[in-house]
Amino acid sequence: MFALKNLDYVTDKLGNKKSVVLKVTDFTRMREDMQDLEDALELEKARKNATGFKTWKDFIKEVETKKV
Repeated sequence: MFALKNLDYVTDKLGNKKSVVLKVTDFTRMREDMQDLEDALELEKARKNATGFKTWKDFIKEVETKKV
């Protein structure tokens, strides 16, 4: 994660902040960070709900027996 600096705001006539203007590089970095976080959350969910894992040796044996 990183800190956004020097943000520009779009304000209404009363000076209330309505929108933020980001540099493309900041937006891209922020989007990548969000995607990484989503991936980490999905991985953690899959790890918690996983069943039926095989050992590496069992996997190799299975693959070798299925060779034609």
